[in-house]
Amino acid sequence: MINKRYIPDLPEQNALSEANFLRLERLLGDMSKSHYAFQWDCKGQAPVRVRIEVQERFKFTTTLTLSKENPALPEPLNQVQLTLRMYHDARMAEVVTWAKGKQMSGVYPYPNEQMYQVDEKAQANVYLGEWLAHLMQHGATAEQWQPASPER
Repeated sequence: MINKRYIPDLPEQNALSEANFLRLERLLGDMSKSHYAFQWDCKGQAPVRVRIEVQERFKFTTTLTLSKENPALPEPLNQVQLTLRMYHDARMAEVVTWAKGKQMSGVYPYPNEQMYQVDEKAQANVYLGEWLAHLMQHGATAEQWQPASPER
């Protein structure tokens, strides 16, 4: 039996999903393209690259794959991939899979074979929010991005 104190608070999860939807909407605009590319400078090292690919479009949902590549980090940390779903009618977005895995459950029993935390999906959605916020603040579309000058 799962101890209820570990179950993430539903209003907080909903607020995070709504904020992530708004961040994606701001980054992708009308989402008319099938893929988007962003970059940001990583303190004089190779730029961090972010790709967002539209996998499916339906009337009320869009499924996206977000990939981040940071050549400054060792493998397997240098690449992260998330699949997420945007719910247009509810104006919410959530992580569906992490690193090409199977669909994430809302709450996991603990312990479990995958060694997931009880609130693994909630943690993935927090990570998505932090990632999107950083991209909005420091990123630029790949076409507009210019490397930092050496004096920086």
